[in-house]
Amino acid sequence: MMKPKPPNLENDDIELRPEEEWEVEGEGAVEATPDLSDKAISYLAQIQDLQEQLEQEKLKVERLEMAIRGFTLALQEEIKGL
Repeated sequence: MMKPKPPNLENDDIELRPEEEWEVEGEGAVEATPDLSDKAISYLAQIQDLQEQLEQEKLKVERLEMAIRGFTLALQEEIKGL
């Protein structure tokens, strides 16, 4: 059995489950949650959207890093051929 990954202590991210997994009663989705104000629900939605955007940006950075490594290797091969 695999142990769960510990949270990344360097980030202040709060991991939210996908909205469809939120525990709510009835058809009203998140709006039906009596414990949260409309403003709190809006903040949660904003946080989730920003976390998704952050993940997309991280993927972009990874692609850029891979491209840099590829060009670095190509440059090294080119220099060896001189």
